[in-house]
Amino acid sequence: MTLAQLLAERCHVLLDFDGPVCAVFPGDRGRESGDAMRRLLGDRMAHLPPEVSQADDAFVVLRYFDQHEPELAEKAEQAFAAEEGRTVLTATPTPGVLDAIKALRGSGHTITIVSNNSESAILAFVELHRLGDQIEGIVGRTRSRTEDLKPKPYLLRRALDKRAAAPTEAVLIGDSVTDIQAARAAGTAVIAFANRPEKEPTLRSYEPDILIKLMEELVRSRNESTRPGAEDLG
Repeated sequence: MTLAQLLAERCHVLLDFDGPVCAVFPGDRGRESGDAMRRLLGDRMAHLPPEVSQADDAFVVLRYFDQHEPELAEKAEQAFAAEEGRTVLTATPTPGVLDAIKALRGSGHTITIVSNNSESAILAFVELHRLGDQIEGIVGRTRSRTEDLKPKPYLLRRALDKRAAAPTEAVLIGDSVTDIQAARAAGTAVIAFANRPEKEPTLRSYEPDILIKLMEELVRSRNESTRPGAEDLG
């Protein structure tokens, strides 16, 4: 199956945010977001396990709060969301994504952003770039409950419910292994976006339905039945 054929079969696009739409945590932004949460512990921060105290991935820190500091977990999530909200205001859209969104909408697809990032930060980005008439829904993190996040299928199922859609009518576009895992668990198809060459072998090993390297491939697929660079991995 080609990319064009897959999209012709699936009328609902579930679009991951960090990577396919923009880079939420460039440079040290991930560590800064983690620091905003870690500071809530005050003196107890010195007793964090190294994998948490040194983590550049803010989701590692949020998961720690959810599991070990429940009384502070909601404050940690709010601090994280505030950092996300600040960074998306200077985030550059992923090359080709704005045209891809326009092309998908033009071919009759609905687009719902489905992300582990906070809904408030995603909404800020959508409003900043005037995408409100293109994006039909946003399903993201709204609380500190990390067991709801991808690779679990919870967010995808929420998105499907919003569209009153069956899993067989939807495809997730994401750039991580957890996206592929969540799509499989939810029963949707999945297009892996290898936005960096070093990610391609790992993404390929999880057998997405299609692998693309450029968001522009979604634009070309609207009018073409074969995709240079988009591979049938099924």
